Amino acid sequence: MLPAATIVFTTHNRREILRQAIHAAQNQSIPVKILVMDDASTDGTEEMLSKEFPEIEYHRSLENRGPCYHRNLGVELSNTEIVFPLDDDSILQSPYTVEQTLAEFDHKNVGAVAIPFCNILKSDKVNTQAPDQSQIYLTHAYVAAAHAVLKSAFLKAGGYREFFFYMGEEGDLCIRLLKNKFFVRLGTSDPIYHLQPPNRVSVRADVFGRQNDILFLYCNASIEYLLPYLLGTSVKGIVYGIKIKRPMNMLKGFFQGFKLILTDSTMRSPVNSDCFRLYRMLKQRECVPLLEIESYFQ
Repeated sequence: MLPAATIVFTTHNRREILRQAIHAAQNQSIPVKILVMDDASTDGTEEMLSKEFPEIEYHRSLENRGPCYHRNLGVELSNTEIVFPLDDDSILQSPYTVEQTLAEFDHKNVGAVAIPFCNILKSDKVNTQAPDQSQIYLTHAYVAAAHAVLKSAFLKAGGYREFFFYMGEEGDLCIRLLKNKFFVRLGTSDPIYHLQPPNRVSVRADVFGRQNDILFLYCNASIEYLLPYLLGTSVKGIVYGIKIKRPMNMLKGFFQGFKLILTDSTMRSPVNSDCFRLYRMLKQRECVPLLEIESYFQ
């Protein structure tokens, strides 16, 4: 039977969790194809897949290329129109999540679905979930660990820009989807269990997060919003860094971001003012009925 969707797992040195994620994916109620995109793992991931899952298509880079590169390649290699580019710690706990999510691509402007998920090692709170099924609700972006994309819309938007490398790449893609009149729909499916460690503090996330805040604005903000938002984002980031007692991480990230935009002007491709304002409104409100803003997609 032909697969109804493709699940792309991007992985790096998390063999045991990946095994769990694959078993859950194989237990879905409809046939799916599974791809594993390995970002130069050295923990025996390749051997485990060869021995336990020889039927799964496997691709491994020889050097660390980052999740953006591997998600792009995974979507390109998929032979279904709906693709689930998930993390290696995204567990499809329910056998119905893929089937339920596929049904939510029933509007011509759905470019991606933000699948409900729980950071189950922290709490059972469900994130990115529509309040009800009575209508379509939009949000500004999904979380990479729990989403599905329309392949044609993903490719038309250009996929992930690999200079984001880590953190913030979702919003950058989603605003380009919005530019092309595709939206991110809040899902209603059974939630994915995301095995993110509790109380995780990462210097890498601090630095790349602030760097990519700057890159997002430089790449996408229309000219009248660029300087005010760059200034506001920098001030807020530094204040937040002081609050959490990691200001140097924030400063390093901002320094890297401004250095990149000053040395490479080719990355700037702003959306128009209407699109930028709509994206900001969706981000502020988090959940907006399509009926409120349907005229934008006409």
